[in-house]
Amino acid sequence: MPLPALPRVPSGDIRKVPVLSVVQAQLDADDRRHAPAFNRGTENRIRACATRPESCPVRTPEYYDLTGDGKDDLIVGIEGGDHILAIWVYRLKGGLVNRILNVAGTPKSVDVTGGKLIMREPSTTPGYEIRTVYAWDAPSQIMDVQATEYDRQSPASAAPERIS
Repeated sequence: MPLPALPRVPSGDIRKVPVLSVVQAQLDADDRRHAPAFNRGTENRIRACATRPESCPVRTPEYYDLTGDGKDDLIVGIEGGDHILAIWVYRLKGGLVNRILNVAGTPKSVDVTGGKLIMREPSTTPGYEIRTVYAWDAPSQIMDVQATEYDRQSPASAAPERIS
């Protein structure tokens, strides 16, 4: 869904759009739908990022081509309460900024490889972690879950071992 509050980006380069403008436009759009992503305290900290960067919960953006169109997409992490990290991914379509992923969790890591976003989170089962892979779904025009796996943690190795 496009963020109509943001101006068109005729260059097709999402890096030209200020990240805080994207995040605040998304907060406004979510408020209009009565579906806030964060509690009021976190939202206030986000809205104060320009004047109080030391307490800004918006992480440094990352740019990768996740849609396979040869253009970078924007990945933004926002720290909420209780160690929750919201991950929002945006692409430009027709010059408009569109959110293509909205996920939150308590990740141990978030990586991008081969055009996929991979989030590792602790599981409630000792010795295991959850590995969720998000990939571009062209017909739906969003990033969707491609796979969710439980990986066994080997005490002798930092790398997880996949189990069936």
